[in-house]
Amino acid sequence: MLSAKQIEIFYEVYKNTSMTAAAESLEISQPSISKTLRIIEKKLNFKLFLRQGKKLVPTHEADDLFEHASVVHSQLKSFNAIANTYKTRSADYINIGTTPSLAEGIIPKIIKKYNKINPDVRFNLINLNSIDLIEGRYKPDIDLTICFNTKNQPSSRSAIIKEGNLTLVSPIEFELPDEIYLKDITTYPFVEITNLLSFYEESSLSNYIKNNGINMNTIVKTDSYSSALSIVEDGMAISILDDSTLSKADYKKVKKTKIMDKDFKYTISAIKKDIVRYECNEFFNYLCEENL
Repeated sequence: MLSAKQIEIFYEVYKNTSMTAAAESLEISQPSISKTLRIIEKKLNFKLFLRQGKKLVPTHEADDLFEHASVVHSQLKSFNAIANTYKTRSADYINIGTTPSLAEGIIPKIIKKYNKINPDVRFNLINLNSIDLIEGRYKPDIDLTICFNTKNQPSSRSAIIKEGNLTLVSPIEFELPDEIYLKDITTYPFVEITNLLSFYEESSLSNYIKNNGINMNTIVKTDSYSSALSIVEDGMAISILDDSTLSKADYKKVKKTKIMDKDFKYTISAIKKDIVRYECNEFFNYLCEENL
C-alpha cells in the first residue's frame, strides 16, 4: 500500500511531467522525489514513467492511477483547508453564516438586542447565499446558520425566528396600485430572485407562477434580495421581496403592493449543530425564546 505522501508525490510528478517541477511544488529536494518514485515502482512492481530526453512520459498504468490520485489529492487539500480553518477561525466570536440581505437587515437588530444582555459576546458574520449556507452548514468556520426557509438536519437543531410574506415592490414612477394580481404585472420589467430557498420551499412562488402560466418579463436575475432592492430603487424594474429586506427600502423611491393571488410566506430560521460552544448555545436559546 502507498502512503498519502507517496501518492501526492506521484500526483505532482504526473501533473508536471518533471521531478524538478514536482520537487518545487512540494518544496522538497529532487533526489527525494526520485528516491520515492523508485520505492513506489518497487512496491507496485511496474513502471509509472518512461524517460524521453528530459521529459517523463507516464505509462498506461500511471494514466489509470492518476484519476484516483487526483481524488486523494483533492481530499488532502480539503483536509488541510478544514484543519487550517480550525486553526485560524475566530474562536472568540460566534461565527454566523447568513445571507447578505439578512446581514444588512434583521441580524444587526438581533445582535444589538443581545449585546444589551450579554455585552461581552462578539460576532463574526459570514455572508453566503441560501443554498451555499444549507450545503455548507457543517463547515467548521460556521457555528450557527441564519437564513431563509430551511429544514432541520440530523445532528442539528433549528428554530424559526421570523415569519412573513413576500411583497411586490416597484419604483414610485411605475404608479402601481396598492393591490394587484400577478397576471397584471407581466408587462413590467422584473427582477427574478434565483437560488434562494424562500422562492422554492414554503412560499412556492415559482411553482405558482409556472403552474398558472404567468410569464414574467424578467430582465435581471440575482441571488440576492439586497441587489434586487437596489435595482428597484434605481427605477429599472419591479421585484418580489421579503419584508425583512424591505425594512431598509427608501420609500421615497419605491412602493409596496400587496399580491392578491395568495399569501406567499417565508420563514427565517436559525440552525446550529448539536455540539457547539456554550456562548453559541446561549445565543441560540435566546433566538428560540425571544420574539423577534
